[in-house]
Amino acid sequence: MENASSPEIPRVGFSMGEPGGVGPQLLLTFLEREGWQEAYIPVIFGHRKVIERWRSYLGLRSLRYHGIRHPAEVRPSHINLVECGEIGDFSLGRSSMEGGAFAREAFVRAVQAAHAGEVDLLVTLPVDKVTFYDAEKFPYRGHTEYLRERYAGFFPLMVMVSDILRVAILTEHIPLAEVASSLSGEKLYQSIQVLYAALQRDFAVPLPRIAVLGLNPHAGDGGLLGKEEQEILLPVLQRLQEEGMSVGGPFSPDGFFFSGQYRAVDAVLALYHDQGLIPFKLMAGWDGFQYTAGLPFIRTAPDHGVAYDKVGTEKVELGSLSSAVWEGLSILRRRRAYDQERRLSSKEVL
Repeated sequence: MENASSPEIPRVGFSMGEPGGVGPQLLLTFLEREGWQEAYIPVIFGHRKVIERWRSYLGLRSLRYHGIRHPAEVRPSHINLVECGEIGDFSLGRSSMEGGAFAREAFVRAVQAAHAGEVDLLVTLPVDKVTFYDAEKFPYRGHTEYLRERYAGFFPLMVMVSDILRVAILTEHIPLAEVASSLSGEKLYQSIQVLYAALQRDFAVPLPRIAVLGLNPHAGDGGLLGKEEQEILLPVLQRLQEEGMSVGGPFSPDGFFFSGQYRAVDAVLALYHDQGLIPFKLMAGWDGFQYTAGLPFIRTAPDHGVAYDKVGTEKVELGSLSSAVWEGLSILRRRRAYDQERRLSSKEVL
């Protein structure tokens, strides 16, 4: 679905996440600071009770917000709040089933707004996967899993982004024991296609170079340590190379990162969560953020979880949320420029 036309100042939607986690603390502290009023319009999908609880706890007496029923009612230079459902009692620094249900409702409402073009960038705050998941009502382990099912035709892909490294994750939040059986040539092919297109459209990389990591130690050692590289990965990589893409691998992950080979490519495709997240977080620290490729709208998020142990402490870092917002806005500008150029090119052809 094409997004509706946007105002001159972008609207940034925030789903509040787990109310007892570090997300609301990060968000309100971030918005309390100066600097966003001329750059974007914040739209929080959450609840007044959560904001008031955190505002009092953090001593943010100068923070003001404007309650609205619909994103169309936003006021520039104001923090706008779209209330989502109800929230009962919750404890700061602790999980709760009520908090998980609230986080789900806020997230789904924010996705609906992004899909309808009512916000131009969606930033999702951390959720607790234990309470966010509901076997009957919401059988998804995280944000990306929900987005992947809702937008199956777009094949959403989790990508971790920083100034020095971009890492896409093929299988995301599944047990390590299920990774090998979850691999398929078609899934790999689609993921690389989505990543390639995202690098062109959202990161202004004209001819992307992508590296694919192997599954087994030493990338299988020619079949001695596993057959997945030869039977699944190599045929797909050869097919993509024949189609004109600059795609290499499968690379042995330890040697690939230790030798600095990642510097020679525009993105890396890791086959499972920790294979990509460990080197990414070691190198990017608090400056990295998460981005979902392949969606009809732009979604980013901090690259960390609810961090209950850091709630209310000075150990809370705003860097990842800041990157998710400001770099998300850069992606928005690049996407609009890319789409405009394509439209002009199409008119010239006609």
